[in-house]
Amino acid sequence: MSSTITGLGSGFDINSWVEQLVAAKESTMLTPLQTKLTNLQNKSSAISELKTKFSTLQSSLQAFTKVIYDSSSDMWTNTTINSSNSAYATATSAGNVAAASVNLKIEQIATATSAKSINSLGMISKDNIENAKFVNLANGQAKEGSFSMFLNGKEYSIEIDESDSLKNVMDKINDASGGKIQASVDDSGNFSIKAYKQAQDGSWEVDTSANLVLGSSGDESNLASALKLHTKEGEYGYTSSYPVSVVNTGVAMAGDESGLFGIEFYDKDGNPADSGTITINGVDFTVDKNTSLNSLISKINGNSDANVKASYDSLTNKLILTSTQTGENNISLSSDGTNLLNVLGLTEGTGEDETLAQGSQTLGQNAIVYINGNKVISTSNTITGESSGIANLSITVKKPTSDYSSNPDDDKEVTLDIEPDYTKIKESLQTFVDAYNDVVETTKTLTSSDGAIGYDSSLNMILSSMRSLTSMVSENDGAFSMLAQIGISTSQSDTTKLTIDDAKLEEALSEDFNSVKLLLSDGYVSKNDTGLFDRLLVSVNAALDNENGYFTNSTNSVDSQIASMNTRIERANTRIASYEERITKQFNKMDSTISSLNSQLSTLQAYL
Repeated sequence: MSSTITGLGSGFDINSWVEQLVAAKESTMLTPLQTKLTNLQNKSSAISELKTKFSTLQSSLQAFTKVIYDSSSDMWTNTTINSSNSAYATATSAGNVAAASVNLKIEQIATATSAKSINSLGMISKDNIENAKFVNLANGQAKEGSFSMFLNGKEYSIEIDESDSLKNVMDKINDASGGKIQASVDDSGNFSIKAYKQAQDGSWEVDTSANLVLGSSGDESNLASALKLHTKEGEYGYTSSYPVSVVNTGVAMAGDESGLFGIEFYDKDGNPADSGTITINGVDFTVDKNTSLNSLISKINGNSDANVKASYDSLTNKLILTSTQTGENNISLSSDGTNLLNVLGLTEGTGEDETLAQGSQTLGQNAIVYINGNKVISTSNTITGESSGIANLSITVKKPTSDYSSNPDDDKEVTLDIEPDYTKIKESLQTFVDAYNDVVETTKTLTSSDGAIGYDSSLNMILSSMRSLTSMVSENDGAFSMLAQIGISTSQSDTTKLTIDDAKLEEALSEDFNSVKLLLSDGYVSKNDTGLFDRLLVSVNAALDNENGYFTNSTNSVDSQIASMNTRIERANTRIASYEERITKQFNKMDSTISSLNSQLSTLQAYL
């Protein structure tokens, strides 16, 4: 307030008088405006709420008519595909697949090509046992220390040092028993430890009657496992199951400790260099003097463009490249500036003369499948419509049908039964009915006499148009012309709403699936938007149009009224404030006058 009310001079409760007068002015000037503003704000919220209901209805209709705009998301193309034996073949659909029964005979499935070192890498021979360190065996996992051997129950022990070569270890074995236990390596890299006895002529021969046991629980060295001595010869000897190797995959391949002898790097003129390149399926990999076999394997496996996976088989001591793609195709291999692939036993020759090592690659095979009697050859075990001739159907074969049972029978077949899947359609129809009923119920509530929107001729016209479309007769090329014929009709309890007869809908879908589609959306044939749902969507779209739709116009109108009402309220508040200031000044003046008169009266009374 611009003035202070005292009432001290008169003794009157002037403050209460002013408050009551201002309150009276507010009730006549401001309260009606605020009430109108509240009603407008409620109407705005109600229009927004109803717009959301219409948007939900719009989405439910678009699920059926979407083929007009986007055939890839057409819900009518859903199918159910049952395989008579999913262990042998399955299928999926990526679009509309006609109902059918597809018979499959699988002659063979597609497999991947593999490339493998033609010989064991780092293989031990009689010529290199003096240079091969024992601790480098088993990819560097061989352990030094004590090791025990028992011949006919008598124990003989050796002590293996970190620096011992395999030749040193062999000598220690031979010396420990005075020749009764001997170790040897053959030309194939196989290691053996056997019991021997001395013949009458002084020569040594295998003692087949002896009993030899290797190792004890107290041993420190793992000699038997490091040398792969898993094959027993009677009771008198042990032989390695695989050729023994000194390859160490964790150290530089070009170094002496790797066991991969003879790796070279050279420039284009043949002079020594520090690095080179190997190419796998067109992808280059740089290798140098510090590259280990493990790091090379990681590089290969980390590059999907090479289309191979690399691994090292520590039992057979071979590098293996396995194609990530199936089919009868070679793995392309070449080198530039290094003979690494030669040393790894994957190629032969150098430069223009470099070729795949003979016998190093086992070609994969193509899948051979008879589909409804027609022979199909595929590099992949997933056979698409382009190969099978069945559009949008993808068949995955898993194993030959000749293995169908324990009694192979080449006549065995797998059957794929393809049927339309109505689940999504029925769920979507229920979603539409729920959304439609929600629009009807919400509209009725909001446009009632005490509703937030109140009577609205435009809105009632939209609702009336929608109701007529749900009961109208449609002209189309199908067997159905009304929604009621497929089980969608007005509810007996409330004729303004819809309900679904599930049994009737199931019958309509099963007996004439295409006619149901045509009734709802003619877009499947002509894209003329003449189906009932097409037309209903046109009506809903018009109401939701961002430029001239009902909700846009109604919202703009209400927003304008709210802005105008806020302006009027602001003006009313200004007038009320001025009124309060004016009467406050008047009452203060009255109070001052009364105070002056009282003072004069007191003086006169004192004089008299």
